[in-house]
Amino acid sequence: MGMEDVHLHDLRHSTASAMTNEEVNLYTVGAVLGHKDPKSTQRYANLALNRLAAAVGKIGQKSSTTAPESGNKKAAS
Repeated sequence: MGMEDVHLHDLRHSTASAMTNEEVNLYTVGAVLGHKDPKSTQRYANLALNRLAAAVGKIGQKSSTTAPESGNKKAAS
């Protein structure tokens, strides 16, 4: 059983995605892949959906703890 349908591009893409999912910064990912242009690295750096959801969750948690109280309360005299 061979790996006939695997290309070098697939391996580079998988490597970049795996590093990004481990929170390796794009500068380092680009250096590992030999990219001179950061835009090239960005094309390879796909984040896993659970990483994206976790990032949004962090914002949601922060905003719910720092949100101002709603409603117009008049100051007591």
